[in-house]
Amino acid sequence: MKKIIISSLVLLSFLGFTSCSEDKIDTYNDTDNIYFSYAAFPGITSGSDIVADSTGFSFNFDNASVKQRIYRIPIRVQGKISTKDRNIKVTVDPMSTAIEGTHYSLPKDIVMRAGKVVDTLDVTVFRTPEMKANTFTLVLNLEENDFFTTKMKTKVINVLTKKTISFTRFKLSFDDKLAQPPGWFTPFFGAFTAKKFFLMCNLMNLKPVMFNQKLGAPGLAIPEMQYYQNFMKRYLADQKAAGNTIYEEDNTEMFFP
Repeated sequence: MKKIIISSLVLLSFLGFTSCSEDKIDTYNDTDNIYFSYAAFPGITSGSDIVADSTGFSFNFDNASVKQRIYRIPIRVQGKISTKDRNIKVTVDPMSTAIEGTHYSLPKDIVMRAGKVVDTLDVTVFRTPEMKANTFTLVLNLEENDFFTTKMKTKVINVLTKKTISFTRFKLSFDDKLAQPPGWFTPFFGAFTAKKFFLMCNLMNLKPVMFNQKLGAPGLAIPEMQYYQNFMKRYLADQKAAGNTIYEEDNTEMFFP
């Protein structure tokens, strides 16, 4: 009896092994879909921790010598990896307010490089005077071509508001508007002006973006801001004594309390 049981177990084990060896693992066999990565994965490079189909940036804290920026938008493939470069078709949506050649430029050839499932579309954004008063938008659409389909369209991300997110449309906004940052402490620095702000940063090698933090953040503690204030007061007084009074853009004398 014992021998019969052992023989049965061996036979069942063999049959089970044979059955498992014949099973095939399902592989992706649909078309290769192209989509904007931020719609499915957090926008780490843009500082966001949520999925999005739009983003923006400003030149406002950049030095005046900065005339352009490159913004990299990740594009991802749902499908197979290729051993060859594959062209990606991108079109500019008519709702865009930015003008090609004036406010931005796109690469001549946009490709998913060989061996990659995610690559970037590098948008060169030009800093123009009108950006100080206006925000411009560039809306890009992914289109089907010989290499990729666009079956991933939209998905609902909020069932209550019915808000959707697009996988094939991405909006990039940009401007050069400079408003008083949260780290500007008026009792120490006086009225905010762009000229005063950048002069102070340049003289003391301060990063302008630091002032985009709340008061008390690193570099913005009371003792540090008192030092900035006293430094600027001495600088302005020394320049005036030397016959080089510093003026604001409206020709009023620059002042720190």
